[in-house]
Amino acid sequence: MTSPIQLQRLPRRRKKPATMRALLFLALLIVLVCAGLAGCSARAADTPPTTAADLKRAAAGVWACPGMTAIWLDSQTVQCLKETK
Repeated sequence: MTSPIQLQRLPRRRKKPATMRALLFLALLIVLVCAGLAGCSARAADTPPTTAADLKRAAAGVWACPGMTAIWLDSQTVQCLKETK
């Protein structure tokens, strides 16, 4: 006598090899490190941020000393020096 239900074996799912997982993890890690370091530079770290007062002073110096270098002695006094090349 045979049973009315016949069982069938299904093929097992293959697991991804561990090397493939390791390579994907390393690629993700490299992308994250590069993204984190993308905004960093030594030159940007060395320069102080420009303020609105600095920009106003530079504009006033260009207006007060056309064609010359403006040297600010205090907050209201500027000295114009001839540019040398």
